[in-house]
Amino acid sequence: MDNFDIHAIRQLQDAFSAVARRCIRICNPDGEPYIPDYREAPDWDAILQPAIESGADVTRMPVVANGQVVALVRLDPGEAPSAPSQEQGHPSTWMPRFLRLMASVIGRACENQGEIRSRAEQLGTLYRLTAEFTGRRDLQSVLDLVARTVVEVLKAKACSIRLLSESRNELVVKSVANLSPGYLKKGPILLSRSRIDQEALATGKAVYVRDEQADPRVLYPAEARREGIVSALCAPMFYKGRPEGVIHVYTAEEHAFEWFEVSLLEAIAGEAAAAIVNARLHEEAIHAANMKRALDMAAQVQRRMIPADPPGIPGFEIGAVYVPSYELGGDFYDFLDLPPGNVGVAICDVAGKGVEVSLLMASIRASLRAHATNVYDMREVMGKVNRDLCADTLSSSFATMFYGVLDYQTRRLTYANAGHWPPILFRDGQVCYLDTRGGVLGIDPQASYPYESFLLRPGDLVLAYTDGLSDAMNFADEPFGRQRVEKSASAALQQGASAGSIARNVLWDMRRFAGLQTRLDDLTIIAIKVL
Repeated sequence: MDNFDIHAIRQLQDAFSAVARRCIRICNPDGEPYIPDYREAPDWDAILQPAIESGADVTRMPVVANGQVVALVRLDPGEAPSAPSQEQGHPSTWMPRFLRLMASVIGRACENQGEIRSRAEQLGTLYRLTAEFTGRRDLQSVLDLVARTVVEVLKAKACSIRLLSESRNELVVKSVANLSPGYLKKGPILLSRSRIDQEALATGKAVYVRDEQADPRVLYPAEARREGIVSALCAPMFYKGRPEGVIHVYTAEEHAFEWFEVSLLEAIAGEAAAAIVNARLHEEAIHAANMKRALDMAAQVQRRMIPADPPGIPGFEIGAVYVPSYELGGDFYDFLDLPPGNVGVAICDVAGKGVEVSLLMASIRASLRAHATNVYDMREVMGKVNRDLCADTLSSSFATMFYGVLDYQTRRLTYANAGHWPPILFRDGQVCYLDTRGGVLGIDPQASYPYESFLLRPGDLVLAYTDGLSDAMNFADEPFGRQRVEKSASAALQQGASAGSIARNVLWDMRRFAGLQTRLDDLTIIAIKVL
């Protein structure tokens, strides 16, 4: 009767008293009335004396709910009965049956009320579980919460949660409640062999197992017997039509799960699947943010490897442009301070994108600086850089590079080209290309790198660039091309632009040509103008 309030008990008492035309009391199991405020009346025990003498207790009937006495229905002996009608007969004949019927009705009402309260508590638990899901971001804590809650709500022996592996051919244990380590080590659950899990994931409905120890669909019946598992219910976890795993709930005795219990477990499984996906997305977002932070730091380090300003050389102007397509680039240019009167000029393009390429870029730059400051032979400098790259990388990793040494006192430029786009020499309205036919870096450790030299004249312009400039595409899939590079640089040179302005003019012309088309490659330009 704990599920009824005083108002409900009073209504029941009044209704039954009106039907019986007697004062009916509803009491606790000890016989104490729940509502002790009925008026006093003459004693009428004598009316029921014949039945009492026969041994039948006609005044007290137990109220039984779920196998337990929860209350008593008692005829108030102090109430004076009204005169019975002929249809009613003497109270000693019909009153015991009436009280028994009344006790049965109240008992059933108690059971129904208790079930309603139990269902309300289960739904309340589901609501609280959903609220918990929204506040949790750690995947393991979400899974552990689900396993504990399922055992608590369904009053089960144990629970296990298995998620699909990355290959989606195996169900891997991720969280359990009340299962021994020995049972968990019973063996793998391959989806191709587990008929129960297959059925659950195929139909999207919970699958019932009456006896885990005898059901032929169970993979490990002996282990279930040792664990004390009898009945089980397997519910699939789906998120937006995609299976994520299964929840198994186990009982220690044979148990037929009611429709409400099945629906509740399926609802928990659905909420759990959404929470699992959200937790994964949260972890991926954290990982991505950490990676972004690391990339930003690496990009800052890489930017510092690119000269902030070109060197000032008597009789020359040098301009440079560097535009990476991503945080980390594979292009670089560098100016090396060599013995008095000389400066090294390098432009390099490492094949590929991403972190690996940026590391190779740094490695090539360091190798060039190490060998160029100690060796004057251009072939030996390029050969050592190539062998260093071959030793440190796979054959699929390579780079192109143009390297030259400018003697600004004599205006002599000595250069070698390792598979790079040949720089363009503009002289007296004509163009020629600085190419020595050397192989790319990082493929053949025995590659050779011939070099050439020539004297620069006043008014000459040397323009070196990476393929991110000439290969830039517009929306018609047409590349900017070498001819447009030459035309843009030549027009700026004829107008008397400085080296820096020439490099920027070429960049602006390329951007006007490409429009808003996405750039897929780094872009580097070096312009050297002889004053």
